[in-house]
Amino acid sequence: MPLRINERPVNDVVWLTMRRMRTPLILMILVYSFSVFGMLMIPGQDEVGNAVQIGFLDALYFVAIMATTIGFGEVPYTFTDAQRMYAFIILFPNVIAWLYSIGTIISLFVDPQFRAVIALNRFSRRVRRIHGDYYIVCGFGYTGRMIVTGLLKRGIGAAIIERDEKIIQSMALSDDFAHLPAIVGSVTDQNLLDMAGLNKSIKNCIGVIAITNKDHVNLTIAITSKLLRPDLPVMARAETRRVVHNMESFGTDQTVDPYTIFAQRFYLALKSPAKYLVQDWLISVPGTRLRDELKPPDGRWILAGVGRFGSRMAATLDRAGIAYTVIDVHPDRVSERPGSVLGRGTEAGTLMEAGIMDAEGIIAGTGDDVDNLSIVMTALELKPDLFVIARQESPRHDDLFDASRAHLVARRSQIVARRILAVATTPLLPVFNDHMVHQEESFARSVEKQLEDVLDGFSPGLWTVDITGSCAESLRAARREGVKIRLEHLLVNARSPTPERLACVCLLLERDSMRLFMPEHDQALVKGDKLLFAGRGTARREQLFSLTEPTALVSLATGRPQPRGAIMRGLARKRAR
Repeated sequence: MPLRINERPVNDVVWLTMRRMRTPLILMILVYSFSVFGMLMIPGQDEVGNAVQIGFLDALYFVAIMATTIGFGEVPYTFTDAQRMYAFIILFPNVIAWLYSIGTIISLFVDPQFRAVIALNRFSRRVRRIHGDYYIVCGFGYTGRMIVTGLLKRGIGAAIIERDEKIIQSMALSDDFAHLPAIVGSVTDQNLLDMAGLNKSIKNCIGVIAITNKDHVNLTIAITSKLLRPDLPVMARAETRRVVHNMESFGTDQTVDPYTIFAQRFYLALKSPAKYLVQDWLISVPGTRLRDELKPPDGRWILAGVGRFGSRMAATLDRAGIAYTVIDVHPDRVSERPGSVLGRGTEAGTLMEAGIMDAEGIIAGTGDDVDNLSIVMTALELKPDLFVIARQESPRHDDLFDASRAHLVARRSQIVARRILAVATTPLLPVFNDHMVHQEESFARSVEKQLEDVLDGFSPGLWTVDITGSCAESLRAARREGVKIRLEHLLVNARSPTPERLACVCLLLERDSMRLFMPEHDQALVKGDKLLFAGRGTARREQLFSLTEPTALVSLATGRPQPRGAIMRGLARKRAR
């Protein structure tokens, strides 16, 4: 019978141990058996001089304490000269056999191959012990940490595959990540991916997240995942257009290109500040201060660097019909755009040549964080009222860019983490954001006003209410009572003695193939509805209580407190009839 993938590490441990320990064990058994047999053959005598034969257990015991150099004494009686001579002869072979075996065991445990097999065994075992839903996360750098932290806060687990051993070792020292299954190895290894959850026998793996810093590696993970488990969602990071198109061609569920995402949001800020503001509020870390409305100028800009990031920003400016001047160190890029300036943009002379004094905004988009900071500082010294956008590559420079006075910072890791978390934990949010982008400005202003009324200046939490299972108890009770439950009942604190509005806004209601954006408060709710909310975490807890407590929503809908016990509810129905 072929072995299942999750049995293989245990069998490898046994096989490797037996292969390495075969010779020492055979040697030790032979020497020990010969020594015991000899002790049985040599006659001894008791205290009064009577001839006795040493017992088998006594022979086993004596040879064992002699070979291990413990040496408790001669048993069961004082040895004769012949017995002592034999013990002297067998002493050295037994000690050597034991030392050889112990040395082999120690060398086995420090052998890298054996330790790798043990690590595989431990990883496989911990993956199988995950009880709730989890994602396979390939790559655990800065982006991976942000994503996993967000998943854990929402009650979703993760199995980590990372090629850098130091990163995995640091996880063991973290209270947040020490309990997660993690393995050092190639993130493209099919066996590791299979062990982590692509194996169809593992039912609670709900997706794969490929976020290494190499596009080709992420592409390989996406292809492998889609071939082995086509039903699993795959979210992959990609920063080159070729890889993005390649991933999309075979059905990658979410391809995250941070530079394209930032360019799209920049265009939104240029054309619709309200839509940009609402999106920013919804994707911000819950509890942080809300950003004020941002209005990038529509005058001439300077774009320093037209590589992967800069080319997307140039396309955005072209689409918005905004004039700009390019600064770049590559002559071929400069020659492609008439009026461009050859240079880095870190020198005042280059910026002056590009017309910094007549510009209204500057984009520091090179691939070097230090150069980008230098461009920002030099530009602001020449013209302090410039609107500044900066590209940041390394998360280690967060404090420097925060202090740079840039209005917008393109943080690659943060953009990727936010997008993947949105798709992985609140899949209705991208649907709402896409809908809002194609609506009139008045729609965004309405959403902004409703959010502002309940958020009290801090970014909202997001959650999805799925009215099924235990979350449909209250609706089932309402149907038995002949009461219709509306959205407005879910927006009120059911445990408050007086009506108290919950600090949340319903953004979207999904019912089968129908979607209602910003549904009215009198919208009726039915079993199977999915609702996307934004607001405070306390509102979510009260909603869960209302949905799971059978009498909560019925009491709100009828205006009469309902008895909580089943017997009393039955008597109340009889009295009502």
